[in-house]
Amino acid sequence: MPKDTWFDAFFQAVTRSPEFKWVMEKDWKGDFWKALKDMETNISKAWDVAKWFQNTFATQEAIDIWNSLSSEDYFENANIRVDERKQSIEIEYFTKKDDAIWWFKWIAWMDDLKVDLKESFVAPLKFKFLVEWIQKKLQNQDASKQTEMLTEKEKIYNDLYESYLKFKVTIPTWLLFYGPPWTGKTFTAKKLAEELWAWMIIKSVWEFWSSYMHQTSKNIKEFFTEAKNASEKWPIILFLDEIDSLVSKRTDNIDANKSEEVSQFLQEFNALSEAPNLIVLAATNRPDHLDSAILRSGRFDKKIYIWPPDEKARKELFQIYLEKQGRPHEALDYYELAKLTDWYVAADIEAICDEVSRDASKSILDLANTLDSENIDLDKVKNSIWDNLITMDLLIKAINDIPSSLKVVDMSVYENWEKWLE
Repeated sequence: MPKDTWFDAFFQAVTRSPEFKWVMEKDWKGDFWKALKDMETNISKAWDVAKWFQNTFATQEAIDIWNSLSSEDYFENANIRVDERKQSIEIEYFTKKDDAIWWFKWIAWMDDLKVDLKESFVAPLKFKFLVEWIQKKLQNQDASKQTEMLTEKEKIYNDLYESYLKFKVTIPTWLLFYGPPWTGKTFTAKKLAEELWAWMIIKSVWEFWSSYMHQTSKNIKEFFTEAKNASEKWPIILFLDEIDSLVSKRTDNIDANKSEEVSQFLQEFNALSEAPNLIVLAATNRPDHLDSAILRSGRFDKKIYIWPPDEKARKELFQIYLEKQGRPHEALDYYELAKLTDWYVAADIEAICDEVSRDASKSILDLANTLDSENIDLDKVKNSIWDNLITMDLLIKAINDIPSSLKVVDMSVYENWEKWLE
């Protein structure tokens, strides 16, 4: 069964059963959606009662007694839904391990975009963060000693920054990446974090969602509060993936809960001026689904199209995933590989290179299995250890077996949206 269709089949099987039809007619009076809404209301009421009991009886004294009897945390063991607990953030800390794949060097295309991002985004923010770090050295110091604490170079940095601020240049700290799936929006965001030496929080916004009324809005508020607090310690890129699933267009048919969630999200966005070291990047495959309020001036002013790699980029991608990763291979025609992979995205090319690596390394596993044999010729094994290579034949076979991901994508969405932006 194709991926993502199992639930459809299950749902059809359930809804066609005699038991389901009986419940529909007798209990739900034929109105399935009203029945679901009633269930949600009843669940919400039950949850309110449960919270009242918790607030009334979970006194500090009772909690202390429980903790003295159990090493496990009471609230972690209570039957409370995960999405009802306080939102937590996971921060990525990047460490430079290989200069060849650090920063934008690992992105094979979009040269004009990389130059634009470095000039309008990376350079001014790195400058700002550096000066703020210098100024932190002076905190809680006597004015008479502050000058002595700075090196000559640091003093010049401070003077340069004061001169820069007089131009009132605004730095676009809210960026929207849009484009087809699998073109590297998340990857580009990570490389941007490396360029800035920033920490990073990656969040798929559907994780905010809750089946309980008003809980999604609460989750959004708590998450942004934690992210802003974390950015006080060090600059953070907050990457919001699939933003269209939360901030979709509000229409006359939208329910009150959805409108509340969008409004809460916009409210948190408006308050981001309180956290100047929190840089927000968002990504979407469907920019045409976004609510117009998120696109107005003062929010996502800079909208960046992450397009599929062209022929030159595909050639570089093959070189990245084969040569730069040190995979053994024969002489390869990278130009031919690029021509054979028209409309393939970076994820497709990575999958091709992974597949041929598995195929080329199979004989090594076979040799390893033969070492247990009593009559094995060890010299023959030694001489053939390094004979296994990735070949053009293996790559062409993998290309024929792995289709382009963009074959199932309507590319006119992005062309029409760019025209709308103009």
